[in-house]
Amino acid sequence: MRLADSTEGPLVKVCGLTREVDVLAAIEAGADLLGFVSYPRSPRHLSDLVLVALATAARERGARCVLVIVDAERDHVDGLVRDAELAAVQLCGSEDPGDWRDAPYPVLRRLGVDEGAHDEVAAWRGVAEAFVLDHPSSPGGTGRVVDPGLAADLARSVPCLLAGGLDAELLAAGLPEPLDPRALVGFDASSRLEADLGCKDPSAVTRYVQAARRAAHRPSDAR
Repeated sequence: MRLADSTEGPLVKVCGLTREVDVLAAIEAGADLLGFVSYPRSPRHLSDLVLVALATAARERGARCVLVIVDAERDHVDGLVRDAELAAVQLCGSEDPGDWRDAPYPVLRRLGVDEGAHDEVAAWRGVAEAFVLDHPSSPGGTGRVVDPGLAADLARSVPCLLAGGLDAELLAAGLPEPLDPRALVGFDASSRLEADLGCKDPSAVTRYVQAARRAAHRPSDAR
C-alpha cells in the first residue's frame, strides 16, 4: 500500500521520536507517520532494540512508522523493517537508487533543496514514492528552512513532503511565496517540536499537526 492511499489530505509526519511518551503524544495529536532515526551521528539515533520496541508499540496503536537512515546496509534495513513491521523507509544519505529499486516497502528520498536537486530527482524517479524537501546542509534535523523558490519548483515536478524548520508558528503564518501548501503531499517536522534535544514537547507536536492540516487547505498568499 502506498503511504497516501488511506489518508485524506496531507501526510503529517513527526520525526526523530526517541521516547514512548513522545510516540503517544504524536499518535494522540493525529500524526499520520512517525519517524525513527537509525544514524549514530544523530542526537535522535536509536539502537535497533529500542527502535523496534518503540515502533512496535506505535504500530499496535494503529500508527504507521518510518525508518530514517543514512547510508545503512540494505540487509540491515530490511531486517529492521521486518522486525518492526515498518510502513516505509526514508533514505537520507548517498544511497544508490539501483540498490533500492526492488524494495518491498515504500521509499521516501530525502532531497537537499539546492541547484542539484533536479538531477537527484531524475535518478530516484520510479524508486522513491515521494521526496522529503530539506535543507542541504546535513542529512536532516537542522531546523533550517529551505529555499522556497527551489522547493516550489520541485513540488511541481514530483510528490514532495516539506521539511526543514517546520512548526506550528511557521505554518500558521503561511509558507513563503512561491510555495503553495496545496502542491505538497505532506509535512515533516522534528527539531522545532522539541523541548530538549531529542525530547518532544507534546503541545508543540499537537499544534504542528493541527497547523499542517489547516495549511493544506490555504493558498500560499493567504495570511
